[in-house]
Amino acid sequence: MSTSESTYTACIYQEGKLIESIDLSTVTQSYQLTFEAEDGSYNTVEIRPGQIAVTEASCPDHICVNQGFIGNSMLPITCLPNKLVIQLVENSPGITPDAITY
Repeated sequence: MSTSESTYTACIYQEGKLIESIDLSTVTQSYQLTFEAEDGSYNTVEIRPGQIAVTEASCPDHICVNQGFIGNSMLPITCLPNKLVIQLVENSPGITPDAITY
C-alpha cells in the first residue's frame, strides 16, 4: 500500500453501541465474525485486507448483504432490522476527529 492511500478502521455498532473496532490495514487474511443480538437476530461479517461486508444476515430484506464489500467511508453498511451499522473511519496519523457527519 502506498503512503498516499487511505487506511480505515471498521467501527461495528449494534443498537447504537460500539461492539468491535478493526483496523483494516492490519488484516492480512480473510476471516468472519458473527454478531448476535439478544432477540436471536444475527449478522455474519467478513473482513478482508482493506474491506468489510455483511455476508449473511437473519433480516428479511438482505439489503446489508446485497451492498457487498466496502473499502472507504463513503457509505456505511446498515442493517436496520438487526440494528447493526458498520462505519469506516479514515486512519489519520496525529488527527483525531471530534465528529463525523455525512
